[in-house]
Amino acid sequence: MEKTKDLTISLPEGYASGTQRYALLLSLDPGMPAAEIATRLKDKGLLPRLIVAVRAEGSNADAASLLERLTDSHRILEAPQARWICGTGHSAAEALRFVLDHPDLAGRAACLSTSFEGAEGAPPLHSRLLRELEERVDLPAGVKLFLDYGTIGLDECYEPYHRDAGAIFRAKGWTDDREFRITRSIGGSHDPASWRDRLSPALCWLAER
Repeated sequence: MEKTKDLTISLPEGYASGTQRYALLLSLDPGMPAAEIATRLKDKGLLPRLIVAVRAEGSNADAASLLERLTDSHRILEAPQARWICGTGHSAAEALRFVLDHPDLAGRAACLSTSFEGAEGAPPLHSRLLRELEERVDLPAGVKLFLDYGTIGLDECYEPYHRDAGAIFRAKGWTDDREFRITRSIGGSHDPASWRDRLSPALCWLAER
């Protein structure tokens, strides 16, 4: 494991002694045990061996700068489809924006409990992120987005945002279960324990061809 001011990086077995390049999972949520979850799924044959990087607690580095540092310093596959980003709440919104804005740099995102309402708490009609989606001329080809929301607490309020997001995706030519999947997680809530349980199915879907 490697640690910097902004990242904790877990390398696959044999990385140090080889020249192989690997897929990347970048978690923007410092509390997400992404390496542990990815290793468990790899051992079950559901994921390839990955470099897993987690943004450090208190880091102000954004997804773009973190990805640039990782690709400069580690042997990461160049194909965008091999570069995944995950986030929760507000960092899920960051992951969503990044993949839509930079599909040439990262092609997969797992967005759990995406905070479409933003820090200002805007309702769906005034959600800045939803309005940005509507204003896009088109959506990129070749990307995959997994979005979900729970049914308890704050997450219970997220259904209309995700319903509107799905409608926008479809209107711009995307197809359910091809470019995106939106899942209602029964019993899911806006907290780390729930997100840990929900990351596995998100990553498994992103790994599907």
